[in-house]
Amino acid sequence: MSIYPTSALPGMQQVASGFRPRIAFIGGIYHETAAALLAQTMDVVPLHTPSPEEIRIALRDCHLAIVRYPYKLDGPVLQDARQLIAVASSGRGTDSIDVPSCTKHGVAVINNPGFGTRPVSEHALALMLALARKLFRGDKAVRAGGAWDKRTELDVLDLHGRTLGIVGLGLIGMEMARKCLGAFGMRVLAYDPHVAPAAAQAAGVELLPELADVLRQADFVSIHCELNAETRGIMNETTLRQMQPHAYLVNTARGKVVQQAALVRALQERWIAGAALDVYEDEPMAEDSPLLQLPELMLSPHVAGLSGDALHDLANSAAHQLSQAIQGQRPANVVNSSAWDAAMQRLQRLRQAQAT
Repeated sequence: MSIYPTSALPGMQQVASGFRPRIAFIGGIYHETAAALLAQTMDVVPLHTPSPEEIRIALRDCHLAIVRYPYKLDGPVLQDARQLIAVASSGRGTDSIDVPSCTKHGVAVINNPGFGTRPVSEHALALMLALARKLFRGDKAVRAGGAWDKRTELDVLDLHGRTLGIVGLGLIGMEMARKCLGAFGMRVLAYDPHVAPAAAQAAGVELLPELADVLRQADFVSIHCELNAETRGIMNETTLRQMQPHAYLVNTARGKVVQQAALVRALQERWIAGAALDVYEDEPMAEDSPLLQLPELMLSPHVAGLSGDALHDLANSAAHQLSQAIQGQRPANVVNSSAWDAAMQRLQRLRQAQAT
């Protein structure tokens, strides 16, 4: 259920008299209700499929922006964005925003954490169940005919009593653990060097000090970590070979956490039994991607966090926080705190210029 009303949004009010902000939707916005509410107090610049040059030109005159993957807001674009106060990601991640460049130019970066917890964990669980129950293979067999005489050949698995390994025990990882512990009685192991052992223990999760310790024991491995210098390519040839031959990998986090070429080899050479991906190294996927030729791999188009309620709340969270920023009120989720004062100084100068 959505946490935002559809008719009004807290903080959405006309800002300083004589100053009407201009906001760019880079790649669109997740939900029309947020767009409509922003349009009441701001001039909207829609950029549905823009080139980098089109983004650069548009941002010369914009005060705010919402950036939606795979479009980028980086250093070259920011060079001419001299009126830009704040930018928001369309979700929790800031992959599309060059945060250091924004900080250098005094632009506040805002994200929207927490809204993907339920939908992403549900999608990861759905993929895990589909792998275990061989749903896609079963569907294909029924459509091809003759499935009834070969039902036992599908090698369907039960989740109950099996071991789940979670990589990244944040909000989504914890929710995945809760579902699997409560619904299926699974043993849950996790690797996350940033989580306190007591927090994991309280959730019924065995936190292990080394990723290899998790991979060597898990029947299913579900990725829920952020993409950063520590996690980029963390699932590579070495770590994939540490998984059990009967194990399955599920990634609903970030595509670059898994080295795609290594996963292709792992499936082709049967280091692991199968995998399911919702995210990829490059999106959209190339038409000739070797991933498309792997029968033991299930694919979905980066939709884990895009339930209707989540899309509504993500868009309205971004709208609410940007509205606060342009009124000089600090939003809850400023990623680069050190840029806030510079952003507010620019806002004050713009207001003064408008008033004269």
